[in-house]
Order: sequence, then C-alpha cells, then structure tokens
Amino acid sequence: MARRTQRTNPPEDVTDHRFLQFPQTLNDATRARYVTNLSLLLTKEIDIAPSFDWELATRTGLAALIQEFLQYTHSDASSVDLFMCQGWARLFRIQEPVYREFLLEFYATVSYDPRKAPDDRTTFTFRLGGVSRECSVIELLTRVGIYTTDETRSVHFPAFLGYCLTERPDDYNENTFWAEITGGVYTPSTARGRMIWSTTYRLLHHLISMSLTHHKNILFRREEEVSSRLP
Repeated sequence: MARRTQRTNPPEDVTDHRFLQFPQTLNDATRARYVTNLSLLLTKEIDIAPSFDWELATRTGLAALIQEFLQYTHSDASSVDLFMCQGWARLFRIQEPVYREFLLEFYATVSYDPRKAPDDRTTFTFRLGGVSRECSVIELLTRVGIYTTDETRSVHFPAFLGYCLTERPDDYNENTFWAEITGGVYTPSTARGRMIWSTTYRLLHHLISMSLTHHKNILFRREEEVSSRLP
C-alpha cells in the first residue's frame, strides 16, 4: 500500500496476486488483452505523487489564487450562471490510501466508450477486486469524489459535461501559449517554469509542481523566499 502523502520503497512483486490472475472464464480475446496490458504496465513505474500542500499554499499567500484557477462556472449564452464546478478543487484535495494491485488491475482492464451517454452504465468496463464491473461517467465521477450526487442531479449538469473538453482544442498551439507567458520560443527540452514572466504565476507553477512531485523538502526550504517574492 502507498499513500499519496509519502514516497514509498520500491514496490513488492504483486504479479501473483489473485486480482491479477484473470480467470479462464473470460472471453479469450478479452483475457489476452488484459494480460498484454498488465505485462506492459509491469515494465513501467507507477508513481504515486504526494497530495497538494494547501497549508503551504496558504502560508505563501497563493491559496486564494489557486482556488480561482480550480473553480469554473458554466454559464448560458446570456452569461447566466448555471453550474459551479468544484471538481478540480476536490481533485486537488484527495488524500486516500493507494494500493498497487488495485491500480494494476484497473489500468490493465479498463475501457471507455466515448460514444455513450454520460449516464450509460456500460460506458466504463473494468475489473476491480477480482470482479468485472461497469459504470457510467457520472457514477465514476461520484465514486471517486469529484462531484456529489446532488450536483450530478442538477438539470444543468448534463449540459455542463457536454461543454467540457475531452481532447485538445483544435485552435490550441503550445508555441503560442508559451510565447504569451514567457515571450520566448517553446522548446520542450529546455522549457522551464522559471521562464514564466509573471512572478505570481511562476511561484504558483513552482508550488503546484513541487507539491505533486517528490521535492516537497526543497519547497519548504524555499518557503521564506517564495513569500518574500510575492508581489
């Protein structure tokens, strides 16, 4: 077991775990796909990032700004507010135990049909805990705590989901975006957060990235510097 709030030692070998021994009763093609996916996953490191440090964000004066980024209001054509999305804010506050065998089982078996409606209970299919399961997009969102049941029952929730982007916008261009925030040319191998013009946004990027990786101690050592450089 690993927790999002701590780095763990190299994971133990779980390949013989019963949840990862897919039953022979499965369709041959389905079982073969699961086994192939699992074999590929076992060659990769599944890293569990620590949870976001909201206490540090508050002490450095960035908590309110971060909340603004994480909050979204869905409005109609007349700019009337219809639905307040709290999903991103909740996502950044999740702190739950994480089990490697469950992760491997889920990632090896999950499939998603984007053609189906958000409330279609066959949209997601996967195995978890040794059992084949199905659920809709809405069920998955509520089960992991991104949205509440009351929110998903809002008459405006389906329209909100339909408005959400599921892929990169056609007009998105990373070169243009990078030029806007840094004034430079985007080169993936050399792009760094410190190149961002805005001091506030640069520190915001620093706080988020360091909190979600394994360098939190570095961030604590720089807390005084971060606070002193805020505008």
